[in-house]
Amino acid sequence: MKHDITETAGTTTRPGHAPRARGKDRDPVDRCEGLFLASPARPTPAHAHAALAIIIKMTKVDVASLADNSNGVFVVALTGGPSGGKSTVQTMLSDVLENLGYKVYRVPETATILLSCGVLFSDLDDEQQANFQENLLRTMMTIEQTYFDLAKSNWANHGKKTVILCDRGTMDPSAYTDRAAWKAILNKLNLNEVDIRDNRYDMVVHLVTAADGAEEFYTLANNAARSEGLELAVKLDNLVKNAWIGHPHVAIIDNATDFKAKCHRVVEAVLNRMGLQDRRWGEGITKHKFLVRNMDLDVPFAVPFRDFVVEHRYLAPSAEGHQVRIRKRFDESGNVHCNLTTRHPRWRDGQRLEERRSLAAREYESLKANLADASRHPVVKTRRCFLWNDIYFQLDVFQSPCPGLALMEAYLPESRTNSNHSSPVLAAERLDTGAGAGYADDLVSLRDMLPPFIDFDREVTHDPAFSMYLLAKKEEDRGFVSMI
Repeated sequence: MKHDITETAGTTTRPGHAPRARGKDRDPVDRCEGLFLASPARPTPAHAHAALAIIIKMTKVDVASLADNSNGVFVVALTGGPSGGKSTVQTMLSDVLENLGYKVYRVPETATILLSCGVLFSDLDDEQQANFQENLLRTMMTIEQTYFDLAKSNWANHGKKTVILCDRGTMDPSAYTDRAAWKAILNKLNLNEVDIRDNRYDMVVHLVTAADGAEEFYTLANNAARSEGLELAVKLDNLVKNAWIGHPHVAIIDNATDFKAKCHRVVEAVLNRMGLQDRRWGEGITKHKFLVRNMDLDVPFAVPFRDFVVEHRYLAPSAEGHQVRIRKRFDESGNVHCNLTTRHPRWRDGQRLEERRSLAAREYESLKANLADASRHPVVKTRRCFLWNDIYFQLDVFQSPCPGLALMEAYLPESRTNSNHSSPVLAAERLDTGAGAGYADDLVSLRDMLPPFIDFDREVTHDPAFSMYLLAKKEEDRGFVSMI
């Protein structure tokens, strides 16, 4: 779960954690800084390895699960247009996760609570609507905080891991008001849009309204506070969907399947994000990476998007073979979010555990200054996030190294890209010529899923030359010529 770190009176307090202590109970970053202060101006390998061992221990977990993070809390925002299935999915997810041993809290939809007591939103004038949305957002955050606090207490006092399933999230009210009124609400409540969008929830799941693709099942009967017709439902669905562009982990669940399968796809997506593999309901979702040609971020773009600058720095390798990197992401408003990723050595069965945690800005700067891997460049890129056909894409255009290199990533269902093969078919000809027996169906379905306004060269998911770790190697050590 992601939250800002609050600094007061010389101490730093994380939600769910006590202020920094002294001695052996100090925060691991303080202990790292102590090693740095006790070391020469440039830390020796011994100091660096000792500090890195502390960092790796900070993200060590018992099982390969993102839910097992530093505060034992994983938060999901279930969002989407009216009659998308959020309430049903919330109940199904709760059952699945409780069976897996998690404590689960189900946060009710705030709008339904407020609208079910005699308020008809369409009867309100502009001033009343703005006031309603302001109070809705304030009430939503207060209700959520109740469950956040309980979940953090579960972990701190009892070692119990908790998943919080929120029926809608803090960006949803923005779809029901104009941009100027929304910004005024944020200013009045002293809220930062990027923070409440990107840092409050570990994952956002958007369930597309039944009015878009399953019209015969669209109904107002299961929610007395709902009054939207088909056209308005589709419009609101798209507004809500676009409101979350920029969040690092968004899953769009459309109506391409029947409702039962739709619910199963939500469960699959959440378990996949948490690192809890469950293959009962399909072949899963895998990440695909594509090389893009002729990408100019300054020309008009076909769909709404959000741009960020992302900086990655690799830390000096550990003696045990862990790969550790730190990341800073910021937008034009200057809002910054930092995190640390630890990739463990591969296990015998080929799996590789990857763990993440948030960093405070001072932690990022301290690690960058003292533990950066001198053999690798900082990786700086502009990241453009957008939606196409209910698939969430992230397009990275590198500033350094390899300026101009453009790579695009998306999570795609295996069943739609590789239904006839036991392992992923990632050959370049799938995007170039379609050559090769047995690949025709894969070529068609893959092209159908990719945005036509992007000039793709080929798929490079398993091409090591395009891994960020190798791209970061300094030229004299890289061993291959730039692909540009």
